[in-house]
Amino acid sequence: MAASGPAAAAPSGVLVTCGLEQVLEALKLLLSPGGSGSSSLQNRKHDVLLQTLQSNLSALEAKFLKDAQWKRLKALRDELADKAKWPQSSEDITWSFTSQTLLLLLCLKEVMARLVADFNPGKPNPRTPEAAPALSPDTLSVSQQKTFQSVLQFVVTLGVCPYLIPGVGVPLRDRTEFGAVVQDVVRLEAAPHATRRLYICCRVLLDLAQHASLGSLIFCRHFGDIAAGLCQLGFCPTKRKPPGPVEEVLTEEERTLSRRALRDILDQVYQPLAVRELLTLQGGPPQPCTDVKTQLRCRAQAPAWLRRLCGQLLSERLMRPNGVQAVVRGILEGAGAGAAGGSDAEATAADWRKCDLIAKILASCPQQSLSPESYYKDICPQVLDLFHLQDKLTARQFQRVATTTFITLSRERPELAAKYLLQPMLAPLQRCLSTAEIPESDMVPGAILVTEEELSRCVEDVFKEMRKTSGKRELIQPLDG
Repeated sequence: MAASGPAAAAPSGVLVTCGLEQVLEALKLLLSPGGSGSSSLQNRKHDVLLQTLQSNLSALEAKFLKDAQWKRLKALRDELADKAKWPQSSEDITWSFTSQTLLLLLCLKEVMARLVADFNPGKPNPRTPEAAPALSPDTLSVSQQKTFQSVLQFVVTLGVCPYLIPGVGVPLRDRTEFGAVVQDVVRLEAAPHATRRLYICCRVLLDLAQHASLGSLIFCRHFGDIAAGLCQLGFCPTKRKPPGPVEEVLTEEERTLSRRALRDILDQVYQPLAVRELLTLQGGPPQPCTDVKTQLRCRAQAPAWLRRLCGQLLSERLMRPNGVQAVVRGILEGAGAGAAGGSDAEATAADWRKCDLIAKILASCPQQSLSPESYYKDICPQVLDLFHLQDKLTARQFQRVATTTFITLSRERPELAAKYLLQPMLAPLQRCLSTAEIPESDMVPGAILVTEEELSRCVEDVFKEMRKTSGKRELIQPLDG
């Protein structure tokens, strides 16, 4: 997805000859630890953080001025800074630090792209098939990936989370002690505006994510926060009295870009991850705070516009191919089941309340669907597929979900459930039982009415369903007569 707006254009006048190591060394310099933060006084921690950020920025500039080997990196950074369409200095040191970090990350992406463009591996020797292919020069080592992840953590903590309005995402001060310190030291009254900062960070992160290896590192840990930022930037209502901050800062084009970017990344990432993060953003019913001491730490309920938006986006995930499995995996894996079962798989499988939740989600016909019948026609085959997973732990979870969904769908719309659930499940048995109705003249010697595999699967599915439901008549009655 092409990032527009604040993301800097690719440099053209600077010959990029600095290496990955140099850019990553500059990023490490920005993340150098400061003085001891062991003091229990909160204001001491605030001072240490601000002094560390300022000291590291000064150390980076001193390195650029004194070290001749860093001149090319400085030239690249300066050219990207000239083309960047965002304020890079501020009275708020947290934004100055974030801005310089974003510029260095863009330098990293540009260097990686140039290395790949100049890469010309020799032709492989057919006589040595065991020889490994040449490694792409933009490949990050494990240590370099850790550095990049640490930088991303700082960017998201300093440049995204502090600017999310209450109810959007997990509050920064509720995550870690460091997050609480950051929330206190960020100066929201200083320029640039908080919404502009959020927009810049989200767009630059999306620009970085266009590089395949960087994108996977960004989305695997920070997809939820980026999605929360894009939801706020693109969908937060602006018609307020007095006007809201989004209306004061963002143009309609920028809001449209944010909405488009949100849908793009939702389509791009692993779908269970998208489902899980949307459910987190949507939140649940408000929890009353009974303890006066903890009232300030109670999480605000997601605003109505965000709950509606997440519901719509979740419905879109469900309506996609294999959407049922995406929803089921997103909820179960989020509960600790893991992609392949996990250590808590047995406990999760026994949690029927979670299965009921999934069943209610699947049984609710989305507004995007043309009709209830078209919806049942799409999802019922996917529900039946949940019975047929091979992994034992995962299969047990999915079978419980399938059973609960089977019952819920049958209760909601018995006729549609009979047509798209029961009849397809029992089709092999029905073909066997209906042989007496076939005229003898139409019988072909050696013809196979039902394969052994089809019949075995049919019997197993019926056994699984009836074992869980005790043969409830409400499931069989629609087939009578």
